[in-house]
Amino acid sequence: MPRIIYTALFIALIPAYFIRLTWRGIGNKKYLQRWGERLGIANVKPTKDKPIIWVHAVSVGEVNASIPLLRTLMEEYPGAEFLVTTSTPTGSDILLSKLGNKVKHQYVPIDIPICINLFINTWKPKALILLETEIWPNIIHCCKKQGIITTLVNARLSEKSKIKYLRFSSLIQPAINSLDLILAQYKSDADRFNEIAVDKKIKLCGNLKFDQDMPEELESISGSIRDSWSIQGKRRPTLIAASTHEGEEIIVLDAFNLILKKITDALLILVPRHLERFDRVKSLIDNKGFNSSSRSKKEDVTNDVQVLFGDTMGELNFLYSVSDVAFVGGSLIDHGGQNLLEPAAQGLPLCSGPSLRNFVEISEQLKKSSGLKIINNKKELADYFIGLVNDENNLKETGQVSKAIFMKNRGAIEIIKGTLKNSFKGLL
Repeated sequence: MPRIIYTALFIALIPAYFIRLTWRGIGNKKYLQRWGERLGIANVKPTKDKPIIWVHAVSVGEVNASIPLLRTLMEEYPGAEFLVTTSTPTGSDILLSKLGNKVKHQYVPIDIPICINLFINTWKPKALILLETEIWPNIIHCCKKQGIITTLVNARLSEKSKIKYLRFSSLIQPAINSLDLILAQYKSDADRFNEIAVDKKIKLCGNLKFDQDMPEELESISGSIRDSWSIQGKRRPTLIAASTHEGEEIIVLDAFNLILKKITDALLILVPRHLERFDRVKSLIDNKGFNSSSRSKKEDVTNDVQVLFGDTMGELNFLYSVSDVAFVGGSLIDHGGQNLLEPAAQGLPLCSGPSLRNFVEISEQLKKSSGLKIINNKKELADYFIGLVNDENNLKETGQVSKAIFMKNRGAIEIIKGTLKNSFKGLL
């Protein structure tokens, strides 16, 4: 009965769902395209006589985490075809830029049985791999009904999400219990899942995002670029503020004003989280009086440029590689933080705001080892950056600590691959 009520509410909210897509389409026209896929109508077709493995990675972070897993599974199952669904155009763009025609992509159908069954009847997947927190009651129910192996890997569940799920446990508990396999990132995630579904057996895999590899040539390329930005033969001290949300850019830009009073040749790289906010953030940079250049326009970082605006998608790892210190956003507001692992992988000292509920375990490891500094305001951000770039040994040592934490936690891919192999036995 709870799932029937949930479905009825979802159907009633379909107009609001498409109004929201239209609203988001003001900033990103790709939200206005391919609406049929969101109703379960396939835009492309499966290859004949190939078993389908369906992987759902909702947006940018999950897509980036899924790339090394997808490459590993493609080697493990060379005769299979991989269908990857996302919810956002940015996730779609990054997936296709990295894997191209090696996978097929569709937007995930909305969680209504008629749409899901239309989708499933077209693709006929043998297995579904959900990443992180994607628990959709009707998708899981419809897959179970049609005999599709359904797994949740790299699973995480924050305390806030657990409380929300417990509020609707009569809907969420059957969905969790219906999953054939759950591989959680950490024991704390498994424990929170078990507070909802007490008897569900949950295995651990670590965090898949630690297994992302940096291109070997990235260091030499970034070094050459930083040299080209030099002033009088000296590389510019560079702060990157990445994955920022509404309200955070003002704090970062005000902090950078404080930095410039002490370090006049400093450079800020500002990378908002959402593409549809690029125009607003660019106006903010201009209104604050900074000289800026835009990555999307391939404008040079000349000596008078103070802010490099990262208004592109899929370049964050590169932009980290040309930086000295990273501030990771979604943390000075009540959002729960963004991915700390990408800058840690490149050996950058890290700072963030206090809201880190989405990355509790990794943030605690980084804080305990002094690889991550919690800042609360513009002055603390400015002081942290100035203190590090004025002490080269401390800058280097702090970066080495963050990278050591990253390296220590690798290995999730092999655990996931081995466990899925047992679950998929006889299917592919």
